[in-house]
Amino acid sequence: MTPHRVVVVGHGMVAHRFVDDLTRATRRTGRPVEVTVLGGEPHTAYNRLMLSEVIAGRARLAGLTLPEHEDVDVRTGVSAVAVDRSRQVVHDSDGAQHSYDTVVLATGAGPRMPLDARGLHGVKALRTIDDCRELIAAASPGRPMIVLGGGLLGIELACGLRTRDVEVTIVHRADHLMEAQLDPTSADVVRNQLERNGIRVRLGVEVDRLEGESGRVTSAVLSDGNSVAADIVVACAGVTPRIELARAAGLQTRRGVVVGNDCRSITDASVAAIGDCAEPPEGCAGLLAPGWRQAAMLAAEIAGDLPPAEHRTDDVIQLKAAGLSVVLLGRVDPAHRVVRLSDDSIGRCLTLAVDDGVVTGAVCVGAADIAADLVSTYERGLPVPLDPAQLLVRAVAGTSAPAPSPRSMPASATVCRCNGVTKQAIVEAHVDGAHSVEQIAARTRATTGCGGCRDAVQGICQWMAEVDPSLHDRNMHATGSETSVS
Repeated sequence: MTPHRVVVVGHGMVAHRFVDDLTRATRRTGRPVEVTVLGGEPHTAYNRLMLSEVIAGRARLAGLTLPEHEDVDVRTGVSAVAVDRSRQVVHDSDGAQHSYDTVVLATGAGPRMPLDARGLHGVKALRTIDDCRELIAAASPGRPMIVLGGGLLGIELACGLRTRDVEVTIVHRADHLMEAQLDPTSADVVRNQLERNGIRVRLGVEVDRLEGESGRVTSAVLSDGNSVAADIVVACAGVTPRIELARAAGLQTRRGVVVGNDCRSITDASVAAIGDCAEPPEGCAGLLAPGWRQAAMLAAEIAGDLPPAEHRTDDVIQLKAAGLSVVLLGRVDPAHRVVRLSDDSIGRCLTLAVDDGVVTGAVCVGAADIAADLVSTYERGLPVPLDPAQLLVRAVAGTSAPAPSPRSMPASATVCRCNGVTKQAIVEAHVDGAHSVEQIAARTRATTGCGGCRDAVQGICQWMAEVDPSLHDRNMHATGSETSVS
């Protein structure tokens, strides 16, 4: 059988997931494929979501690398410069040509720059490893920086910079922070906690212009006429899909590359688009989880595999910020029963929505332990007490169960939410020879999403290293029964 030739343009987190899905699916179906990946960055694929954690000093750049692909031609530092649809050929920046049966555009999105820097140095973004390195090098104690945008990334970045004693100011055009996710009351608690941590917050204003000396930014003039000193301005005000290649190839584009439910261009079915650059019928999501679903669906179709099982992760959002905990799950519908508990003096605000005896949504600020309990209750569909406030008051009072150790954690417990990986799956991978976090990631995909489960995976690996696998069957290892390891 002639191999199906697939050329993937881009090697971000969605492209990497697509290639991984495709290689796994073709092993199951036996359909031969030849895969070439053109990755414009001079790095192997890495976890972009963890860049702010690197700035905060809670992760290392070396730990962001995603597992390598087997039997795939990955070309780093090589970009696609043109797609010749009539000949079904992709031209790359090295002058090579790549014939395809399917070309997958996974070009992602670039930072939206909401102001004109007028040639001034000091305007940056945080989208790549190189961006991260530049910001770390610039983040000296006392240095004034502005973060444009008070959404998830902006807050995470500001908190990370503050851990390096940078004088940070968040400038946000909306009336409250994270307006797409938080109600005003919760957002006020977040703002106050940020300010307690030494981060200035300016709301309801924009940067009108930048001022500078000797070619460098020195300050930003806001729309209210006030000026904020800063010699570094970091744009975290959204992204713009990279569609230049698709547009030049004559594909229909709007905000993104217009595709059908099958992720294939409505202009040319031999061209697919996934992730931030794609615009499916439901619109551009700008989130990782929908991109991963697109990757899985397209990979299954090319491999002739069964459609992937639905695994939604985008209904739980966690802010990864030093000194601040924010977790959102489901949707707080005002038509449902809503319970609130707020204490701004300690930076805590909880909102819980219940309908038909189950949790339908929650916003948890400054209460990571409560959030973990609520996420478990929500995902498992457990019934709530007659008085739902008990879910909040009991935990606040300190009577909730402590976080499970690797030994006591149930085998069915989900360790990696992003990928639906249980403790059982990690234990089995360890018994089969995957003994490091990186090997577990390659086998199960745990830690390759938001990265928040890395410590838990490391803990399970350490626990398993203390237990002789030859003495117990896999179920005993997974449940922690009949062992003396604590």
